[in-house]
Amino acid sequence: MSETAKNTQSKGSASVQVAEQHKISLVELILILLLVGLVFVFFFGMRQLRVDKAAEALAFEKFETVKPVLKAAIDAAEEYKRTDEFGDYPFDFGQLGLSDTDTYTIKSDENGNMYVDATDFTIHYDAEKFTFTATSTESFGKAGVKVIYTLADHSYQVEDPAPDRRPTVKDEWLPQE
Repeated sequence: MSETAKNTQSKGSASVQVAEQHKISLVELILILLLVGLVFVFFFGMRQLRVDKAAEALAFEKFETVKPVLKAAIDAAEEYKRTDEFGDYPFDFGQLGLSDTDTYTIKSDENGNMYVDATDFTIHYDAEKFTFTATSTESFGKAGVKVIYTLADHSYQVEDPAPDRRPTVKDEWLPQE
């Protein structure tokens, strides 16, 4: 045989041996992809969890600022009922005797109905149903979340038009009496 043929055969067999040594099996490839996937799931999942927790904490703080305002309105309505000669709740928000503070202001809408304007919520009084309704504004993060307090039942209720969208008011944030 010629020298060229011998050189070709020996180089070809050496490259086959090298290729077999660095070959990754399908199982190993799947395990590597599984580990990389787990790292990404936990990394991005934990990051999103932190973002969600921070947003929930901010919503909780904003709701905490309206709770004293709502409590003051409820206490004023209960006091009015105690002092009323017929034992009725007030028929108008103006009878509650609330005055402006640094956390809220008393305003009137276009119909002349009075309401409380807190930073992230507005509080309306329904004299027919004897309820206070705190409705969130855009500054809360989502407008339209309603926290309803019924004077007759002494109970709270949360109505959220889009409960799957955050932020929202959780039931455990409501005052317990």
